[in-house]
Amino acid sequence: MELPLFPLRTVLFPGMELPLRIFEERYRVMVRELLDSGGQFGVLLIRDGEEVGGGAIPHRIGTTARIEECREVEGGRFVLNARGVHRFRLLRMLPARPYPYGEVEYLPDQDEPATPNLSLAVETVRTTFPLYFRMALSLTDQWARGLRLPSRPHDLVNFLGPWLQVEEDAKQRLLEIESAADRVAHLAEMIDDLLTRTREEVIEYRRKKFGTLGSAN
Repeated sequence: MELPLFPLRTVLFPGMELPLRIFEERYRVMVRELLDSGGQFGVLLIRDGEEVGGGAIPHRIGTTARIEECREVEGGRFVLNARGVHRFRLLRMLPARPYPYGEVEYLPDQDEPATPNLSLAVETVRTTFPLYFRMALSLTDQWARGLRLPSRPHDLVNFLGPWLQVEEDAKQRLLEIESAADRVAHLAEMIDDLLTRTREEVIEYRRKKFGTLGSAN
């Protein structure tokens, strides 16, 4: 299918909220048309180039987004909230309308047979992410209530991906992996690395704050 495209410096996951301020004329045109049609647009992480102006080169895997709230402000600009819907692959760019446009195909996000390796990876993520999340929040003296994590593998990855304190390119890799089993396994490895890094940061934070080595448990 054909889809309006919005290259950004942000990786969008299905289910993730995306606040946007639209001031470029070409994207203002896009928003007006989407508000009339009720359609969706595709968000792609920029691989090279800038958000403003033409010439940005995006990655090939992105996520469709649906506008949930939108208001027009002074100067004809738009302030809106969108939400990620479905992963897609960009097949080819089409002539601008005047915003970027492309031919895309959806990536399959069906459930896969529950193998022992997949079940172990899911359980690992469901166990280790809350540990990482609590430690990360403690660096800013915050605390977290218990998290209700999705049970489906793809949903689990899409839900947790935005929370990872990693570079956008690392999130892009997590978005691009097609197999649910491979996505969850890769997420488990990312969280394990983050646990190690964050534990060291917490120990250093407590040493500076309390004058002791403290503990990161």
